[in-house]
Amino acid sequence: MFYKESKNLLNQKEINFIKDIILGNSFPWYYHQASTTKECPVYTHTLIHRYDINEEKPVINSNVFSFFEKIILKFCKKHGIKIKTFTRATLNSISFNKKKKVVAHVDHNFKHKVIMIYLNNTDGETIVYDKRFDNKNSLLLSHKMKILKTIKPELYKIVCWDGSYYHAATYPKDNNRRVVFVATFI
Repeated sequence: MFYKESKNLLNQKEINFIKDIILGNSFPWYYHQASTTKECPVYTHTLIHRYDINEEKPVINSNVFSFFEKIILKFCKKHGIKIKTFTRATLNSISFNKKKKVVAHVDHNFKHKVIMIYLNNTDGETIVYDKRFDNKNSLLLSHKMKILKTIKPELYKIVCWDGSYYHAATYPKDNNRRVVFVATFI
């Protein structure tokens, strides 16, 4: 499976922007009852909405996209990853939930990569499963899958993997909030 990660890639100016602006008290977050299913609520700030890559172009929805784009391009340059176009970008904030984890899912029904930045000190791992998208179900509600990779959240760690693998976030147990930047691209 394709997987890359970097720690300590952000400079102090970027860290301060995340602390002061993104995690600050005035940043706009929007509640969604369902991230994958209605049992998985999330607060989001959408930077680029999902769109039909065959018929539409990406539309930037937030002026903070350019901040994260620079970080992603720095990461991709370090790892020799090429980006043709972003297919989605969002900030997600989840809190404790009795469900323990989000439903296993893929973000799109086409080949793509997922890139994530952990923006706060938290628990709440990202689990990547061994099952790949089957061109039928973007959500897997009851299938048994083996864990291929468990990604432990570390402050400002950036990870990228093959988006055709089903994945899920676990809800934080020991911390109030798990905040991540997530983007997909081809």
